Amino acid sequence: MTGPQRIQQFLYSRKNIGASLLALAGVALVAFTPIGGLGALVGIAAIAALYAVGYLLIPGERGVKFTLMDARDTQQIRQGLSDLVYSLRFRVSNDVMAAVEDCVRSINLTLPPEGAPGMTAIDPTVMLIRQTALHYVPQALDAYLAIPRMYAERVVVQDGKTARDVLIEQLKMIDQKMRETAEAMYHYDASRLLSNARFLQERFADSNFKVPVVDLIGETQSDKVSTR
Repeated sequence: MTGPQRIQQFLYSRKNIGASLLALAGVALVAFTPIGGLGALVGIAAIAALYAVGYLLIPGERGVKFTLMDARDTQQIRQGLSDLVYSLRFRVSNDVMAAVEDCVRSINLTLPPEGAPGMTAIDPTVMLIRQTALHYVPQALDAYLAIPRMYAERVVVQDGKTARDVLIEQLKMIDQKMRETAEAMYHYDASRLLSNARFLQERFADSNFKVPVVDLIGETQSDKVSTR
């Protein structure tokens, strides 16, 4: 992140905006209070003190603290995804919320129904695809929400896109791949599952989180045997 971007994030942050409003209240108080000489210095000090107090007391941007990567129980995952969506209410724009909801629905499509065999019995390629999504979605939202909302929605950060645009693009890509995975599961299309798994492994190879690695070559061979 460049210096100007850091400055912009600071200016758009909840802490700075809240502290500035408190300091402005101090300015108004000083402006309507007849003081002079040393009193003016006291007024300036009081304004600075109000800003400092506001900056210390006002909470900064907070992300989401959901960890779904290690969840094995279907109901646990569904509940975790539901809690994740609920935690975003009034915190993100409508288009971000819609993209998250679509992504969650597509992940749920890959989950086995109630009463089905445990998660460990699922094809490892499907597990890789699902677990990538279960890790990436909360991780991406956590990083996004740590950015001041006005900055995320107004400042261009990459290829003419804002942070919001980048997030929505990533969520839509995950949504598409999860829907394709659900369809491939329905049709027992092993080659398509492997294609999606490779895509996600390559796409998130340089991400700041780790996904489980599946031996796709060995898996391909086993799938060929199982589909004969």
